[in-house]
Amino acid sequence: MAKTAPFWIAAGLAALALAGPAAATQLIYSYDSASPITLKMTENGVTFVLDKSLMRVKVLKILETEDVGAADLKPAPESDLGRGGLNAVLGPGAHERDLYEILPKDDGKALGRALCRGSDRTWLAFGLIKQGRDLKVRAIGRDAATGKTKLCLTLDYAFHGEWSLPPSQLPQPDRSDPFNDAPANRRF
Repeated sequence: MAKTAPFWIAAGLAALALAGPAAATQLIYSYDSASPITLKMTENGVTFVLDKSLMRVKVLKILETEDVGAADLKPAPESDLGRGGLNAVLGPGAHERDLYEILPKDDGKALGRALCRGSDRTWLAFGLIKQGRDLKVRAIGRDAATGKTKLCLTLDYAFHGEWSLPPSQLPQPDRSDPFNDAPANRRF
């Protein structure tokens, strides 16, 4: 019986590993700006579309809560930041360890320029993302001229709430009325 125990442990771990991606659910967390610099950058706070699995939370998208700005994010390795990674840019005591690159499509390019002037690439380093917990996000940019990365801004957010996802098909404004200039409804 003792020889079969490692088999059952390995089988259980394999089942958990396979169930992780399948058990992922999408969430929307909203945060209010909690410091003067954060208020200046994101007046009405931000909303994150998250993919939550058993083992981790992955940020998919950042949205300005009451505005039209939105950008896609993708996980990035620390090696993108150059020698020393996050420790070299933030210091070894920083708690923000989940690194995402702001993709330059749609509003991503403008967001990157706003957060890190003069940068050709911009990343966001997140602290722990958890329901009910405030969040610190550090904006990091790579200087276009020198190729060196630097800390641009530290943004502080107070947890506001969790929201459910909208229905898959959203009703759109009536375009037959020439005076209806409402923007198209978007999923997030």
